[in-house]
Amino acid sequence: MFHSILIPSAEKNEGKNYMDNYKTTIAYWEQKFGERLSTNKRYDAQEQLSYPEIEEGLKWLTQDAFSIIDFGSGTGSILLRCVFFGIQKAIGIDISHKAIELAKQTSKQNKMDTKTSFIVGSVESLEKFEDDSLDAGILFNLIDNILPDDAIFVLKEMNRILKNGGKLLIKLNECSPTDEFEENDYFHLISDDFYKEKSGLYFWNLSEKKFKEIISPYFDIVKFIEVPLHNTNHVNRLYYLKKI
Repeated sequence: MFHSILIPSAEKNEGKNYMDNYKTTIAYWEQKFGERLSTNKRYDAQEQLSYPEIEEGLKWLTQDAFSIIDFGSGTGSILLRCVFFGIQKAIGIDISHKAIELAKQTSKQNKMDTKTSFIVGSVESLEKFEDDSLDAGILFNLIDNILPDDAIFVLKEMNRILKNGGKLLIKLNECSPTDEFEENDYFHLISDDFYKEKSGLYFWNLSEKKFKEIISPYFDIVKFIEVPLHNTNHVNRLYYLKKI
């Protein structure tokens, strides 16, 4: 839909098929989003999100922003809430076909489909966007759920795509003590602090120190808050970032 921010097809780097690395991840989310597709319930973008910390983060992210990209957009609820806050061009990318189908349906139901574009793709999809072409970005529970090399690639690409002073909102799972994984056969250790769950999903137990290290070439931290998860003892970590 938004051809002005996409690199012409002749210039695209087709490269390897990154989807091959995420076959079990895709299978997991196809099932989850397929279950949601089978119901009539769709997100109402006029309703506040259930986490006020995320609401405030999106208000900061969308202030004075015209365009936004959500990589790992899932159902599209976060992106559509950004449109409600005034975004005029919203792009969602997800590895799951059923997630994208659900997001498109939800966007149309909210009468936001003229301002949104949803794309099925993995990390290589980011290479198709022009330099300095978007105002803001979202990476929610994405950086610590993909391969570490891909996570660093995504941060580099988001830095390239966002305009000078562009904003990025990142949400991570909490970092847990290593012994919790050693005592739990649900997690299979692949490399240092990087696991594959029995569900088929990846999990990078990303420490604060390591996270700051991998973002430091690309983004400055403006603000950090914890988001307590409902009915659990766990939290997510929310980072307000600006492009260096």
